[in-house]
Amino acid sequence: MKFSKTITLFIILTVGLFFTPGIFAQDFEVTVMLDMQILNNDTRDKLKDFKQQVEDYFNKTKFYDENVFNESRSNKSVNYKIKATLQFTFRSSNGLDYFSGQLFVASQRIVDKFDKSVNPKYSTLFRYYDDRVNFTYTRSMVFVKNDVRFDPLLSLLDYYAYLMLGYDADSFFPVKDIPQKSGTQYFQKAYDICFRATGDKTGWTESGGGSKPTRQQMVQELLNPKFLNFRVGFYEYHWNGIDSLDYTKNAYTYILYALEKIVYVKKIEVKTYNVDVFFDAKAQEIADVFLNYGDKSVYERFIRMDPSHTTIYDNAKKKAK
Repeated sequence: MKFSKTITLFIILTVGLFFTPGIFAQDFEVTVMLDMQILNNDTRDKLKDFKQQVEDYFNKTKFYDENVFNESRSNKSVNYKIKATLQFTFRSSNGLDYFSGQLFVASQRIVDKFDKSVNPKYSTLFRYYDDRVNFTYTRSMVFVKNDVRFDPLLSLLDYYAYLMLGYDADSFFPVKDIPQKSGTQYFQKAYDICFRATGDKTGWTESGGGSKPTRQQMVQELLNPKFLNFRVGFYEYHWNGIDSLDYTKNAYTYILYALEKIVYVKKIEVKTYNVDVFFDAKAQEIADVFLNYGDKSVYERFIRMDPSHTTIYDNAKKKAK
C-alpha cells in the first residue's frame, strides 16, 4: 500500500526520535577524476595512486553520526549511498609533494520513491567549483580520518564530505521540526575544520582574491539563522516537491512555494552564496520537471527568480507542452 507524503512526514515527525527512516544515506559512492595536463610526466607519476586513494577514503570511511543515522534499526530500510564526483584540476606543483589547482564537487541523492530500489532516480544537490585548492601529498601518505588534526588534503576532503552530508540531511529532514537530524551537525563540523587550518589559509578563512567565497563563508551562511528560510525551502523543494511528484499534482505548487522562499532570502541578504549554488545545481532539473506542467508561462517566473540560467529556461519553454 502506498502512503501519502503527508502521512509519511507525520510518521517522521512523531517517531523520528526513535528510529531513522530507511531513506537516509549510508555515506558515499565517490568517483574521482584528474586533469593533469599541465603537469610533466614525472609529477604525474607521483599522482598515479591519488585517484584510488581519494576514492577509497570517501567510500570506506564513515562520516555520518551512527547515533543519529543507523539504518540497521529498521528492517525495512533501504540503504543508499550519496553519489558524488570530485574532479581535481592541477595547476601547479613544486615537483615534489605540493600541489595547487581547482576542485569540482557534485553530489546526488536518491529521489524518494516506493520503487527506488528498481531504476532509482537521483537529484543533484550540490555542484561547486573550488578554485583555491592547495595541499601536500605523497604516495606513502596515510589516509586516516582525524577530526582534530588539520591536514591540507584530508581536511579538504572532510570538509566537502560534511557539506554533502549536510545538504543531504537537509533535503530529508526539516530543520525546524527535527533539527537533530537535519544537516546542522555536519555544517558545524565543516565550519570547525575551517578554523583548524594552519599555514596557508587561502580558501579556508582567507579569500586570496577573486569573487569566490571562502569555505568558511560558505558554511557560515548555512548556520546563520538569517538563512533558515533557505534551508526550509531546500527541504520543501525536495521532500514536498521532487519526492512527491508521483503522488500528487500539488508537488508542483510545493516546488514553486519553496523556490519563492529561497529567492526571498537572496532579496533580503547582501551575500547569498548558497542560493547561487542551489540554482547552479537545480536549474536544469527545475526546467525539466515543469515540461509537462501545462503552463509555459512558469518559465518566465523562473527567469525572474534565476536570471543567470535564462538560457536553460528559454530552451525548456520551447519544448514544454
